[in-house]
Amino acid sequence: MELNVFMKVLESSLVKFGVPSDVAGHHVATLRKTFTKEDLADIENIRGESEVDAIAGGIASILNKNKPASKSSAHTEPARKTTVESDAEHTVSRFEQPKQENLRPAQNSADFFEHPTEADKTQKGTLIFWGALLLTLPITLGLLAVILGAFAMLYIGLIVGIIGCIAALIGAAACGGGISLIGIIYGITQLFSNVPAGIYEIGLGVIIAGIAVFVSILLYNVAIRFLPWVMRWLTVFFSFVMGRLKYCFYLARRECYKL
Repeated sequence: MELNVFMKVLESSLVKFGVPSDVAGHHVATLRKTFTKEDLADIENIRGESEVDAIAGGIASILNKNKPASKSSAHTEPARKTTVESDAEHTVSRFEQPKQENLRPAQNSADFFEHPTEADKTQKGTLIFWGALLLTLPITLGLLAVILGAFAMLYIGLIVGIIGCIAALIGAAACGGGISLIGIIYGITQLFSNVPAGIYEIGLGVIIAGIAVFVSILLYNVAIRFLPWVMRWLTVFFSFVMGRLKYCFYLARRECYKL
């Protein structure tokens, strides 16, 4: 129900319960300023005026308690008071009880999903679950071993890859630096006897040094950045797979316990 419609219906219901129209209008206007997001959500879930009448009955019971009785109606005050109190109890049973009933299944289902109590499961369902678990244990353990083994191989491969990249980095830096240094020194010595050959040898040494630097930087980034990044995402995926397996276990247990 929309908020404006709810306020109009509530005001009319308060008047119907014996609240003066000016008091009802003032109270509704004041009440509207105190609504929280949860209250607005509850109002949207209201589907009929009967629910609003139940709310208005509880409010009217509070407002009418402090309402002074006139002399002409003094003898009817006990009966009216009894009626108002009855309306308030009726309001509690019709307005607040559904909220409790709506919350209870969600809480129970969450507890029942991971931590079922003896009252949540039947003897037949318990026997079916544990019997099926024991019968399928070789298959489930085999599948679990395959999954864990696959992840273990991936982790080992990544670790070996990191170690191999670091070793290749050291080798590329040492070999490339040594070869380029030899070429440059040899080229310098050739400048005194054969200038073109000396320049060629020096240029070749510089090229080898550049290639060695490029390969070293590439191996460094693979070993220090890329492979650890892959390992982090592999860990996330491993956690996801284990969570799904755990969820499937709880789901199968819950469905069996309901039998």
